[in-house]
Amino acid sequence: MGNLTFRHAGATGDMIFALPTIKAMGGGTLYIENFHRQRAESIAPLIKAQPYIDDVLIVDKAPAGCVNLNLFRLYADYHKNIVEAHMIAHGIKDDSWRDGWLTVEKEIEVGKLQPYSVINLGANYLDPNFDWKAEVDYLLTISNVVYFIGYKEEYYKFQLQFDTPAKYFECDFMQAALLIKHAEMFTGGYSAMSTIAMGLGRKYRLVQAPGHTCSSLLMERETIVNLSTWTP
Repeated sequence: MGNLTFRHAGATGDMIFALPTIKAMGGGTLYIENFHRQRAESIAPLIKAQPYIDDVLIVDKAPAGCVNLNLFRLYADYHKNIVEAHMIAHGIKDDSWRDGWLTVEKEIEVGKLQPYSVINLGANYLDPNFDWKAEVDYLLTISNVVYFIGYKEEYYKFQLQFDTPAKYFECDFMQAALLIKHAEMFTGGYSAMSTIAMGLGRKYRLVQAPGHTCSSLLMERETIVNLSTWTP
């Protein structure tokens, strides 16, 4: 496979956005450096599952000579999505990622689950006026159950505020990708989970954060569900 080594310091969603650049450069080994270890260990299996990734190593400091994927930050404010920011940082022009760039070959026992939808609400990029209870009620019209994926503390906070019928589904990023892939619908704020939905090339419902526009990646697959409360 590829002979290159790459370095990335996070966050998890940004690492997923970096994958098309790694693929375009021929693949290789990714060093996750100076990043929250538990989160790095959780995202690593999904990254390693990509056919152009040789290995994923979690380190305090990547070795010299790695392709510095952190350079995307110099361009992220000037481009409509983070995939392009990564590519522009390394002089790459490639649109092959637009139909999706994540591979999840491994399967979980999704066949035993009732028809379900998935939601996620992280701690960042929130719309304080969005009615999540109404969203869960809508999702229950197209599925039998709604699962909340993410950290437990996020779910507890979510339920305390919105008191919905959504159930917590504990999973790592690989399992989350499989759940999102097979769901009737995914609704989420701007987070690693919505990045996974983008990477899988599926349609989803985006809760846009007020004043935060760089989440717009592929508008033909995004349905922004809070336009009545969102202002750029």
